[in-house]
Amino acid sequence: MNLEAFMSEWSMAINVALIIVVAIVARIVVRVATRRVTKTIVSGVKRVQQDERLDAVMAEQRLAQRTKTIASVLDNVATWAITITAVVMILSEFGVNVGALIAVSTVLGAAIGFGSQSLVKDLLSGLFIVFEDQYGVGDWVDLDGVSGEVERVGLRVTEVRDIHGTLWFVRNGEILKVGNSSQEWAAALLDFSFAYDNDVDLVQGIIRDTAEAMRKDPEWAEVMTSEAEVWGMQHVSGEQFVLRTSIKTLPNRQWAVARELRKRCKLAFDKKEIKLLEAQKINLAK
Repeated sequence: MNLEAFMSEWSMAINVALIIVVAIVARIVVRVATRRVTKTIVSGVKRVQQDERLDAVMAEQRLAQRTKTIASVLDNVATWAITITAVVMILSEFGVNVGALIAVSTVLGAAIGFGSQSLVKDLLSGLFIVFEDQYGVGDWVDLDGVSGEVERVGLRVTEVRDIHGTLWFVRNGEILKVGNSSQEWAAALLDFSFAYDNDVDLVQGIIRDTAEAMRKDPEWAEVMTSEAEVWGMQHVSGEQFVLRTSIKTLPNRQWAVARELRKRCKLAFDKKEIKLLEAQKINLAK
């Protein structure tokens, strides 16, 4: 049997084998390229204005999570595209009417797509959340009324654990606005209510001195990234006045700083026999 006869008899099997081999090679090449491109994209998106004292471990975890998610999406898209192309080419080798098959698949795909618009919306929203770094695992967020720590960012849903331990599953397509308390820096905000007859300058000085002493404490030196700012009189009435204090901190550490500073200020006020009052129900939002 000469070569021409061999090729004629086994041409179909050889073509199918070549298609499979090329598909496997293409899949490997695309996978390697996808991972490299993904790392480049994620590295470029990282915020350059990030505080140098930001926990390096937290930043690496977020980068790893985003890279894994994006790479997974691109890998899946590439796998399906290569697989479908290879199957269509193999079927054409067996004499199947590929044109009719594609027409039927298009109709079925359109019907499925029309019935799963919400799913597509969730997936697209998940992609933008990851690419734009709106939030990541470990961030404390407010997603349209659901507040808590992000435990997982998926393409379809985001999992958030609130302070009561409840795990919320939020569909990405339903998220209209995101409040992130953990990106770049945070702020500890404290309001102190004093009796009207207290010396304003005296209590302001106590707050500043207490905050400065706390910032010099090695335990809090890296956490408090700026000096305390006493913004001044937030509210005044015939019975009391309210002073507001703000301190920049590392992400997710603002609550710990606020609790510790409240305790230290309380002790400092006690030494000076300054009494705090219960804050009236007033609007202190701004």
